[in-house]
Amino acid sequence: MPFAYRYITTPMERDEAIAALSCVEEIGVDIEGDSLYHYNERVALIQISGGDRHYIFDPLLLDSVLELRPLFENRSILKIFHGSDYDITSLKRDYGFKIGPIFDTALAARATGMIRYSLKELVSKYFQVNLSKEHQKSDWSVRPLSKGQLDYASEDTAYLSSLRSLLIEEVSKRGREDQLAEEFELMENMVWTRKPFNPNDYLRIKGANALPFEGQQILKELVSVRDNLAREKDLPPFKVAHSGDLVRLAAERPMDEEVFTQIFPKGRISRDRTQWIDAVRKGVTSIEPLPKKESKPGGESSMTRTQQKLLVKLRSWRDKQAESEGVEQAMVLTTPLLQEISKKRPTTIAALDSMLSIRKWQIRHYGEQLIKEVATFSA
Repeated sequence: MPFAYRYITTPMERDEAIAALSCVEEIGVDIEGDSLYHYNERVALIQISGGDRHYIFDPLLLDSVLELRPLFENRSILKIFHGSDYDITSLKRDYGFKIGPIFDTALAARATGMIRYSLKELVSKYFQVNLSKEHQKSDWSVRPLSKGQLDYASEDTAYLSSLRSLLIEEVSKRGREDQLAEEFELMENMVWTRKPFNPNDYLRIKGANALPFEGQQILKELVSVRDNLAREKDLPPFKVAHSGDLVRLAAERPMDEEVFTQIFPKGRISRDRTQWIDAVRKGVTSIEPLPKKESKPGGESSMTRTQQKLLVKLRSWRDKQAESEGVEQAMVLTTPLLQEISKKRPTTIAALDSMLSIRKWQIRHYGEQLIKEVATFSA
């Protein structure tokens, strides 16, 4: 290991670490969660680096990590993440932390035109260090943790501060500081959005809509059984049964163990065959009306032919713009935003600015060009 870290498991160690981190201007932050192993996931480790000090806080062994709140909410200390969405929303979900200000090295790398911007790729590019991913899918809820796991966890924050310094120079050369500033401010308001289980969510499973009425009734019962089993076993639903297997059960409708065993002679799903068979039987006899498939708001299917033609024109302009800047298309304008513009056809900057989904930086960079593209469109 090129650096030393401290594994924090006692209140005294925690308080000393927080005192040390409170004296720096920026900290690198990452977490490890246990979503691959439990029904309700939780934060299992919090890694923080500041200056030349690196800490791993263990929420499962400490009496509390709420003492970190002042550190996360201190606006004189910059919090650097890589792919901040999961980390920020998880910390808010479990502890209610209000985190800011924020810098995300993944978004910064995208703003410089990088297509491969994983932390592993960036650390290799800038520091010639090969980060191990051996423990990426570890069960972080199991104690004790091995030295290998702790080494792995510590590396996720050790390079963030240096990485930020390098990336911000390249971002500045491309004139995208305002983009990052606005996006980072919006990131502070991100919240956990996982919705509670709803049996009607079976419609989101690939192949569900191709099933006949009875097959969909069966699938609806199957996903309810899977969720109940996942809760009982404290496992994520996919570890109880894969969605593709449920669709197959709904299509083939086994109503006794012999037929079920012919379809699934072995495997994880066969362990709960009695519950699956009961769900099939219940679905076969159900007469409840099926839920209507919710149409996604927006999208090309809801656009008129004229709007679709304008979308083609705007997308062509966007793609050329992205190519000229050497960035991915979404770093200019996303397709959903182009769809909204095609529908509303704004003819002034004020009209463009009234659209809730557009960013201020996008108006500054591309507003006049967008208005021109709309104004010169001919159906």
